[in-house]
Amino acid sequence: MTARLEADLYALTHRGTPGDAAFYARFCAGARSVLELGAGYGRLVSALARARRLVVGLDCDAQLLAAAKRSLRSLPLAKGRSVRLVQGDMRSFELGQRFERVVLPYNGLYCLLTKRDALACFRAVRAALDPGGTFAFDVWNAEAFQRQPAVRTRVSDPEPIVALRHAGCTWDVFEHSRIRRVAQRLDVVYEYVPRTGGAARQIPIAQRYYRPAELRALLERAGFAVQARYGDFSGARFTPRSPHLIIVAGAI
Repeated sequence: MTARLEADLYALTHRGTPGDAAFYARFCAGARSVLELGAGYGRLVSALARARRLVVGLDCDAQLLAAAKRSLRSLPLAKGRSVRLVQGDMRSFELGQRFERVVLPYNGLYCLLTKRDALACFRAVRAALDPGGTFAFDVWNAEAFQRQPAVRTRVSDPEPIVALRHAGCTWDVFEHSRIRRVAQRLDVVYEYVPRTGGAARQIPIAQRYYRPAELRALLERAGFAVQARYGDFSGARFTPRSPHLIIVAGAI
């Protein structure tokens, strides 16, 4: 029950970035096969599901995949049957087929804590793409963050960032962050405190953020060419001050 509750709380807290589902829907338009890495609780695979389109969602977390299976039940039958969920590692997966589109949304790349891991992921994506297929992912823009003055290494919000209603009670959600700029690490702990009393829950999320030049170099090493870079999900041009970095890349 604890693992399922934590997966549910995670899902309620992390609802994606406004505009990202519409962006990936446009990116995948016309594709007959789509692979999502870091599919989590199924938010995006549900949005991308289409009759006569294969959508595969891969994630390493069994509880989040179980939540994804529950969310797929709300889809029309033809759409739900088009989705396959797989437990696996985005650094080293082999699904026995190739895809026209591969997507890695919502900062999922930053969960890979070394350059070696990120490179392994990109190489696995290239191997999974159809000839002429394309890869898209988004992350928050680390360039602007890394240039900020290093005022504090630990940040804890004194007030809840959000309140959630789940499992019969209201949970106040607090965010605690540890910043290590030399290592390019941002480790966050989300603390869920029930107002009715009882034990708080904590969900740690470790991130190793990558600067834009690093990502381009890693993609090139993996055999990709960057086709486009956007600063938000409306398609604005990427600049060092953009809030997000969205990259579209094709195999070379």
